Amino acid sequence: MAVKKDQRSLPAPGVPVLLQDAAGWCWRIIVIGLALTLLGLVARKLELVVIPLLTALLLAALLSPVTNRLERLRLPRAAAAIVTVLLAIAVLGGIGAFVVNRAAAGYPQLVDQVGHLVDQTQRWLTNGPLHLKQSGDLGTRITDALQSRKGQVASGVLSAGRTIADVVTGVVLTLFLTLFMLYDGPRIWAWLTGLFPDSARAETDRVGDRMWRTLSGYVTGTFIVALFHGAIMGITLAILGVPLVAPLAVLVFIGGFIPLIGAVVFGGLAVLVTLVTNGPTAALVLLIVLVVGNQIESHILQPFVVGRHVSLHPMAIAVTLTSGAVLAGLPGAIFAVPLVAAVNAAAVELRPPRDSDRLPSAAAVEQT
Repeated sequence: MAVKKDQRSLPAPGVPVLLQDAAGWCWRIIVIGLALTLLGLVARKLELVVIPLLTALLLAALLSPVTNRLERLRLPRAAAAIVTVLLAIAVLGGIGAFVVNRAAAGYPQLVDQVGHLVDQTQRWLTNGPLHLKQSGDLGTRITDALQSRKGQVASGVLSAGRTIADVVTGVVLTLFLTLFMLYDGPRIWAWLTGLFPDSARAETDRVGDRMWRTLSGYVTGTFIVALFHGAIMGITLAILGVPLVAPLAVLVFIGGFIPLIGAVVFGGLAVLVTLVTNGPTAALVLLIVLVVGNQIESHILQPFVVGRHVSLHPMAIAVTLTSGAVLAGLPGAIFAVPLVAAVNAAAVELRPPRDSDRLPSAAAVEQT
């Protein structure tokens, strides 16, 4: 048996060892790729479960400090979790109702401004240096089209092949999962670690704790950054007198959860609306505020609020963000970075110590 084992371990005659190693890695990568592809297909089929589960995980990571604080105030764990979820529902529901109300109130003004801008542009093209031939009242047609689609704009979130039942089911499931993660999270984690062998249970618990701290730090820091962008944009829009202040500020806030490009894209939308409604001067002011806000985020908020929890290079964030958006659209862009950050934290925790970590530093040698 030993002879056969040695014969099997010998390299194939005429095949370089490097090529054999490369072939071994290739089939392993192919198997892993097929497994990930199958997992992605299953996740897409179970989208109504996967998205609420991931959303609840992020919400639990964000709200767990509130639950822990209420528990320290002598409130039972179950009551603390229920109060936390009710507070979140009250805040989110109030903001949602206010945004819908402001959107309904400001939309007609936006439509009128768009029609006025189109009429001005059409007159300039007709009477200006180009002397183009006018073809009907384009501004009136665009205004009528926008007015007729007001209901579609207000309910655009349902236009991606989703029904009201799907949305209600997703919201209810998200709240249910968030509540139980806040209330029974430690016992759920203890059950999961109990599936591992006794020899690996302590290390699994340590890695899981590192992943949870990273995820919680990322979500909390990103929430602070997004709140900063939304508040600054909302205050500036209100001062400039732009319509749809609340919806645009909320869009910028949501965009803050998409690293690198979210606040820029939705901030650019706010600049475009300002240009249409209030003219180039107001749009330039808003653009300057947007650029300054992004610089404050890049040099102050991200390093001190998010960077101390997440050690991902901007290039890795860009690749992860793009890959998530290509594979799963907006949900992929939102969930990809925190999940990769948690996996990276696990890899760092599992990494064996390097020789440089065991050696004393130069300062310590000099002191001795």
